[in-house]
Amino acid sequence: MSFKFEVMIESLKVASQYIGTTLFMAITALVIGVVLGLAIALIRLYRIKGLTQFFQVAVTLLKGIPMVLIILALYLVSSKQFDVWAESMNWSLRFRDFNMVWIAVAALSLFATINSSEVFRGAFAAIKPGQFDAAKSMGMTNLQTIRRMLLPQAIPISLPMFSNLLITLVKASSLASMVSVVDVFAAAKITAQQNYRFLEAYVAVAVIYWGISLVIEKTAQLLEERMTRKLRRAIL
Repeated sequence: MSFKFEVMIESLKVASQYIGTTLFMAITALVIGVVLGLAIALIRLYRIKGLTQFFQVAVTLLKGIPMVLIILALYLVSSKQFDVWAESMNWSLRFRDFNMVWIAVAALSLFATINSSEVFRGAFAAIKPGQFDAAKSMGMTNLQTIRRMLLPQAIPISLPMFSNLLITLVKASSLASMVSVVDVFAAAKITAQQNYRFLEAYVAVAVIYWGISLVIEKTAQLLEERMTRKLRRAIL
């Protein structure tokens, strides 16, 4: 069977219309994951009693669960329990009216939270312990230490990992089609089912994902260079 470029271009046009959906799921999940992951990393850094052990076990367990299982589990639980919760709280919203994008976002956010917490934990470990002692000797509170010393150094260190995480989330968002979300991958697959030219559709999807990944990587490199220069000027 010959490869038809005109079919690939047509699939590319259709799939590109849903780039916004793919980016929305990935970026929203990353933002949620960074906020929650930072909180978990700080809890483990300052060894808050009870919570440290809980998150240590939770992160270890959740890291071993495939994304596809998380999405399917959230979908099955929501389909059975959402209407019960809605009725108990006198909501008019029902599961049939629920936008499935948010199930995908929730699953991706959980994945992003676990990975973000590990990224921050590694970045915090790269900071010399003597700097914490210096901050205490200057009378800084924990919040001031985090804001003025910890984060300004940890963010440039962790930026390459976060760009990789965003790329991973973009690619993982293709699993959202399992819960009836139409994204880049699902749109291309729908067009392929109409003409049975699956290879052309999948190549078109690969081109789109490659383009998104390239933009993310180059943007992250520019941000990293700018933040590194600013940090060096602050140190000097």
